[in-house]
Amino acid sequence: MDIKIENNCIRRIQRSELQNCFSFWDFENNSEKRKRIEREIDNKIRTMHAYILNGKYVAGMPLCPVDNKTIYLSYLVVKEEYRNQGIGTKMIKYALQTSKNEGYSYVILKVDNDNTEAEKLYKKLGFAEIEKSCEITKMRIDL
Repeated sequence: MDIKIENNCIRRIQRSELQNCFSFWDFENNSEKRKRIEREIDNKIRTMHAYILNGKYVAGMPLCPVDNKTIYLSYLVVKEEYRNQGIGTKMIKYALQTSKNEGYSYVILKVDNDNTEAEKLYKKLGFAEIEKSCEITKMRIDL
């Protein structure tokens, strides 16, 4: 499911498009991570989604099935110069709708405890804390 936003869109990207996302997923400096993610895409362990603004890949997130009811939203990143413009919110809403359309009942995620802005956004969008450690808070939303 592609979501059009004026001349921009959020959509699932193919493995061949990953190079467009290197800068915000830190693949430039971590070839092992890139290779692992490419294998996971090939083996349908994760799907990658990007926000494309005027032809530029400015945000992205993987979605990884946990089981037949739960999907894990991991490592949502918006390039620094595009933050605070609602792109993260649109990405999360896209993830929720896509997951619901695919038959999932829950979306889970983890957020670093020092990332208070992200945690505030997740709570605003309906995620609730289900587990907390010294470093990470695990959150869930029912679809």
